[in-house]
Amino acid sequence: MQRWRSSGRLSQAGQATFSLILVVVVVAIAVVLLYRTAWTADSINNKAENIAGTAGGINTATAAVLKLGRTNQLASSILETAQPLEGQLNEVIRLAKSIDGLAISINGTAGTINGTAKGINGSAATILGSARSINDGVAQINTNLNTTLALANAIKSDTADILDQADNANNFASCLDRGVLSSTGNTACIAA
Repeated sequence: MQRWRSSGRLSQAGQATFSLILVVVVVAIAVVLLYRTAWTADSINNKAENIAGTAGGINTATAAVLKLGRTNQLASSILETAQPLEGQLNEVIRLAKSIDGLAISINGTAGTINGTAKGINGSAATILGSARSINDGVAQINTNLNTTLALANAIKSDTADILDQADNANNFASCLDRGVLSSTGNTACIAA
């Protein structure tokens, strides 16, 4: 039994050694697993930071999506407000087309008036030329009349002299007939 006891003691020491080795191995595995868990946790933390950064953009986009309902309400309100304007816009378009047609008609009339005005302008130029010619003719007539009047006045003066001389000749003839004329040519006779 002694042998068994000494082998039992060895067995206890072997068991303690084995247990110690087993503890060291378990601790080593635990350390490796702990390191691997820390590495995985660090990787998860990095990915979580990336997700948080991306989620901020998603959050902003989600806020816009949340406001989409309000935007749709405003758009519907604007559409309801604008619907009566469609009839008014159609009336404005109809009036604009009418005004366009009237403007075309006025433009045609203005073209006709412009043509007539050009014709009148051409006639006015001819009339002006004729009026200037008439004016020159009247000026020449006035000049001729002035000359004629001067000649008529001279003729009138000569006629008055001729009348005086005719009266004198008539007087002399009457005196000769009555024999009252003197030999010197002086008349002492006065016509009776």
